[in-house]
Amino acid sequence: MNIAMSCTRNWYKYLVVDIYSLLYFNKSIKKLYLFLEDDNISDIKYLDKIQSKFNIEIEIINTNNILDKYLHEYSPNRDTEYSNLCFTRLILADYINEDKILYLDTDTIVRRDISRIWDIDITDYYVAGVKDYGVYDDDYIYSLNLSGNYINSGVVLFNLKKIREDNIISKWFEIANSRKLLYPDQDTLNIVCTDKELYIPSIYNFINNVTLEVLNKSLVKIFHYAGPKDPWLADRFYSEEWYDSEELFYNDIIKD
Repeated sequence: MNIAMSCTRNWYKYLVVDIYSLLYFNKSIKKLYLFLEDDNISDIKYLDKIQSKFNIEIEIINTNNILDKYLHEYSPNRDTEYSNLCFTRLILADYINEDKILYLDTDTIVRRDISRIWDIDITDYYVAGVKDYGVYDDDYIYSLNLSGNYINSGVVLFNLKKIREDNIISKWFEIANSRKLLYPDQDTLNIVCTDKELYIPSIYNFINNVTLEVLNKSLVKIFHYAGPKDPWLADRFYSEEWYDSEELFYNDIIKD
């Protein structure tokens, strides 16, 4: 299983906790692809210690100006309230030489083994993800003229092989550069792939009041803290999941 993540420099302190928790609960991960604002593992505090502890291969792709050839200077979705790096997930097929990849937002926390997600057959699909009821049940959805599914882009299994074969990246950025969208990267992904999206259980991307509710919290494998980031853990009944991971990270990596 291979994982891709992306974030800005101001989020590195959370990124390392996310990565630690991911690797702590998942021993089958072979490689991490990190799209960051730096070039080396040593640039991210504690990342070298995590790599050493779990003996994991990490490749860093520098994101400085990486999107300029995709997202036009005058795109209506450039420099919005969302970081431009939210579009990084849409260019993975150009930078990762794999047939598929699991992308995780860095405001998620993995608390259990997620290896079964890797075994999901997406041969005939571009992406697999959890249905986003927060958008799907809103009037805004009608403006997108979707003919099929709509997933949340925080946790996505990408069929990179099929995306490359069908030139989907160019189709995504035709949309992103031509019309204003409320959720820029997520809407772009769904508009193009709506008929080629596979729904997966919400235990792989649980967001309170957005994805399908899970009666037993112990079943959730990935918690997602989507929404306002100031403070980003506020008013979440599953905030302790992140704090428990932070404590594990502190005792094992920092305190050690």
